[in-house]
Amino acid sequence: MRFSLLCVSWLVVSTVFSLSCSSSGGRTEPVQRLPEVPAAGGYAAGVSAPFVGRIEGGRIVAAGGCNFPGVPAAQGGSKRFYDDIFVFDPAVGAWQAAGRLPKPLAYGASATMPEGVICAGGTDSAGRAVRDAFLIAGDTVRTLAPLPEAMDNCAGAALDGRFYVAGDTLFCIYDPSADAWQRGAVWPGAERRVQPVLVAQAGRVWLFGGYDPAGPEFVHRGGYGYDPSTGAWEAVAGPEDADGEPLLAAGGAGVAWGEDSILCVGGVNAAVFAAALQRGQAIAADPEHDSLRQAQREYMEREPVWYRFNDRVAVFHPATGRWSLGADRLPQGARAGAGAVVLQRNDGAVSGVVLFNGEIKPGVRTPDVWLWRLSKN
Repeated sequence: MRFSLLCVSWLVVSTVFSLSCSSSGGRTEPVQRLPEVPAAGGYAAGVSAPFVGRIEGGRIVAAGGCNFPGVPAAQGGSKRFYDDIFVFDPAVGAWQAAGRLPKPLAYGASATMPEGVICAGGTDSAGRAVRDAFLIAGDTVRTLAPLPEAMDNCAGAALDGRFYVAGDTLFCIYDPSADAWQRGAVWPGAERRVQPVLVAQAGRVWLFGGYDPAGPEFVHRGGYGYDPSTGAWEAVAGPEDADGEPLLAAGGAGVAWGEDSILCVGGVNAAVFAAALQRGQAIAADPEHDSLRQAQREYMEREPVWYRFNDRVAVFHPATGRWSLGADRLPQGARAGAGAVVLQRNDGAVSGVVLFNGEIKPGVRTPDVWLWRLSKN
C-alpha cells in the first residue's frame, strides 16, 4: 500500500488544512518515508503499541512495543515485548539508540510534556497490565510514582501541566509537581474503552474510539470531552465513514493540530473487527466447534487489504463538536497501534505528523516510518 496521495484539503470551520506537497520527478509527494530505526533482531520487523512523544530540540522518541518476530501470530506464534528506546533528530535525519525502558512494555499511554515524554501503564512480557510510570528525557529514563491501578491498552494526553490516562473503565491524572496520581471521574456510563484515542485540545481532553470486548455492540460510535476545571464529561459525536460506520474502532491514533483541531488516522474496521470478536465469543462458548475455529484461522491469514484498516483522515473541531473527513485517503495511515506525534522543526514551525510502525493486519507489523506533511493556511 505504498503509493502517493493527492493533495488533500478540507474546510475546517473558517480555516483550510491541506497537505503541504513537494514535487519529486513531477509527482506530488505529501507523505515522505523516514528512515527506519537501526535495530537488529526482532525490533527490525516493526512493532505495534509503542510509546511515542517529542523531546527537546524537536526530537522524536519511540520506545517499547511488541511483535511476533518468529512464528507468525496466524500460526500460533508468541508475542515479544521490547524495552528499546530510539530518538529521531530531524536535523540529522536519523534514528539513534537511546537506552532502554525499565522493562519490556507495550500498549501503554504516552504524551509530550515540557520535561520529556511521560509514559504510564502497558502490558509486560508476561501479559500482565502494569502500574509503571516513567519519564524519557534524552538518554535518561526517570521512574515516576506508579499508577493507582494497573492499566494497559490505554491512551494518554497532556494538558496544562497534567498527564491524563484513559483506558477500559479507568481515568487517571498525574501531577508532575507532586509526583502523584489521582483517579478522575470516569465518562458517563463507565463504558469500557479498550485501545481508545485520547487527545488534549482547546482546554479539554477528548476521548474517542475504543471497544468493549464483551459487546454486544463491541465498538463505540460516540466520544466525550473532559473539562479539567469542572471534572465533568460532555458527550460528543464520534467520526463515521460515508456509510455511517464508526471509525477509530480500536487502535487508532490522534494528534492535536494547531490551536483548534484534532487529526485522527488508522484503526481497525469496525464491522470486520466486531465479527472477529463475536466469533471469539462463540469459540469460547464452544471450543470444539470446528467450523468456527477454521473461520478464525482463515481470518488471521487474509491479505492486509481484506481487513480494511481505516485510511481516512478524520478531523475533529472542538469549537463545534463536529467532524470532517479528508477528501482523499491516506493509505500509509491504514494501520492499527501506530505511534503518532507532531514533528516540529528547530524553529518551532510544524512540519507534519510522524506515523511510527504499527500493524497492517492482525499480528503483522511494519517497520515503516512516515512523515505526513501538513500546513495550516
